[in-house]
Amino acid sequence: MPLSSLRCCCSGGTLVLTAALTLLLVPSVPDLVTRLHDDDKPRAHVAPPLPRFSVERLRALCPPLDLFATVIMLVVGFLIYLCEWIQRKLMERRIVKVNKYLLASVERLRAWDAQQEQVESTLRLVQGAAGEYNLLLFLLLRRRRASPACPARPACYLDKDLDDDRG
Repeated sequence: MPLSSLRCCCSGGTLVLTAALTLLLVPSVPDLVTRLHDDDKPRAHVAPPLPRFSVERLRALCPPLDLFATVIMLVVGFLIYLCEWIQRKLMERRIVKVNKYLLASVERLRAWDAQQEQVESTLRLVQGAAGEYNLLLFLLLRRRRASPACPARPACYLDKDLDDDRG
């Protein structure tokens, strides 16, 4: 199995633990293989035959220290897996909370944007109304200046010429 395919299904800690367990047990594997092959060959010295499945045969094949180390490594591997599983679940909960917070923020931003758009449209409406009001006022003043009553009064404040404003 390539290491990259093993990496996708195992986390970093589990991968390191598996590698350490393998390196720890590699020295005992050749001894185990030679013992199994030696059991099939006749021996020169007399040794009592061991039953097929017994604790004595297991002790003869695998030293107790190797078994102890293997059990310890399996327990540590299980604890690491459990801790990583808990950490992953906590991280998933945090991600869900952050997503909820971001969705709420986006909704507030959309509401604020809609409010700003409404304010801008109201402002454009007010500017248009102010422009129309100024045009209407200008036309009324011009009409009043053109009326025959205003030129007769010399103190009329409306008879100011429009050309004076430009220059």
